[in-house]
Amino acid sequence: MIPATKVLLYTRNVSRNVALRGNVRVMTSVVREYSNVPTLLPPILPTPPPADPNASSNQKSFFTRFFERYSPTSQRDRIRIAELFYLAATRQASDPRWFGPGRIARDFRSRHALLTMHVWFLHKRLIHDDTDRDRALMIQEELFNILWEDTLCRIRGEGVTPLLENRSLLKVQQYTFLHLTHYDHAFTEFLNKPEERLKELRKVIWQHVLVRDEEAEHRTDHLNRLAWYVESNYQNIMLHWPNEYYQQGRVAWVNLPDFSNLLDEQGNVMEENPVHPEDVLPEPWAKNITLRGKDYYWNTVTNQVSWERPTSFASHP
Repeated sequence: MIPATKVLLYTRNVSRNVALRGNVRVMTSVVREYSNVPTLLPPILPTPPPADPNASSNQKSFFTRFFERYSPTSQRDRIRIAELFYLAATRQASDPRWFGPGRIARDFRSRHALLTMHVWFLHKRLIHDDTDRDRALMIQEELFNILWEDTLCRIRGEGVTPLLENRSLLKVQQYTFLHLTHYDHAFTEFLNKPEERLKELRKVIWQHVLVRDEEAEHRTDHLNRLAWYVESNYQNIMLHWPNEYYQQGRVAWVNLPDFSNLLDEQGNVMEENPVHPEDVLPEPWAKNITLRGKDYYWNTVTNQVSWERPTSFASHP
């Protein structure tokens, strides 16, 4: 179950994104990439183990579970792991290639769909944790709290008035849940039907990531490459992500799809779409957002913060 509690009136005095300055090691997947081989089908996948509360290898007493939930040390550890997960999802989903060669719109909804797609992969791994299920579910709760808080900041950044913030957040939550349940459906009903699963993923991507773009609806090559990315990442996170890295919050993503030589609906190679200049920041700068929805920039090496967009590696306030 995806947590949605404490979100509409959840406020903090300091942006939680400031804490997202931890290091995340994004690793290359061992899963091969087949997005440019449209005739190849993904494998039949094993059914994930059931969400059995007694499945954890470490059985705990009621008092142990109670202490771990409310212990300040345990809470800090869960928040730290959730923040590392969220930072990894944010970095992968904000790669400029999605919006340049990948031809995904640079609007709020498309960006949010890419982000929640990556959060979904982490959510799936957490709910099927068989080492410490209680801890995994609490990390998942923190992960979604961070997502909703960050979403509210981005809603404010869109210029939504304070009176409409909660209503807008509720609307975003509704189509987010629909998006995520569609992935659940694809990887539940079609685990042993690879062709239908790939078809369902193309449909989900067109509906949510491409936001029913009529021009993209019949670009099978484009949809196929994006669908294979989801397929490969699912296998990577669920089957190949080493448990040691998972426990440390070190996320392993597959590489972005190869968007070169994309074919249009007639089978002709389309002209490559360039990366938008506003989506590129000089290393090691990153873009962030305050609780009030105002963008700022911080240097991931020196931790310098600037309201002005940096123009070079040496840029500083």
